[in-house]
Amino acid sequence: MNYRLPTVDDYEILKEYVEEHYSNYERSISASIGMTNMNYNEWVEKVNRNSQTADDEWGRYYLYLAFNDEDKLIGLLNIRFDLTDELRELYGDIGYGVRPSERRKGYATKMLEYALSVCKEKNMKEAILGCYENNYGSNKTILKNGGVFYKNGIEERDLSDNWRIRLNCKYYKITL
Repeated sequence: MNYRLPTVDDYEILKEYVEEHYSNYERSISASIGMTNMNYNEWVEKVNRNSQTADDEWGRYYLYLAFNDEDKLIGLLNIRFDLTDELRELYGDIGYGVRPSERRKGYATKMLEYALSVCKEKNMKEAILGCYENNYGSNKTILKNGGVFYKNGIEERDLSDNWRIRLNCKYYKITL
């Protein structure tokens, strides 16, 4: 897989990505940092700026477009490596989303694996992740990457599972 920050030229492929989510009755675009709620060019500028300079809300982060080997946009990957402890607990260090037509193909596992390597490069000792309790695919993805469940919380009136992945130790991948 290939990962890169978005550019203004990605408008059409991201529009298609969002439309696929909407046509599957999904109104929230995971890991997008408000892409559908702001002007596209301003969003691209914000995402690229925040990869270099912290803002008051999210600190520094990478929001990558994730492409498969055929150069198709598979999903979005958000690596938040500069959050306050409170925001880490609330949102987690990593967020990812895969377009509906590409789910159950192992892409989320590869995306999370890549995100964890970036977190290691940033000298993080662990990564915190959250996902909705009934998002079984994401729960499995986190488990496959060494996640350990540590608490259940409430996010936007839905139950959410919270996971930790240690980055300074070896783990064994399991197949579920």
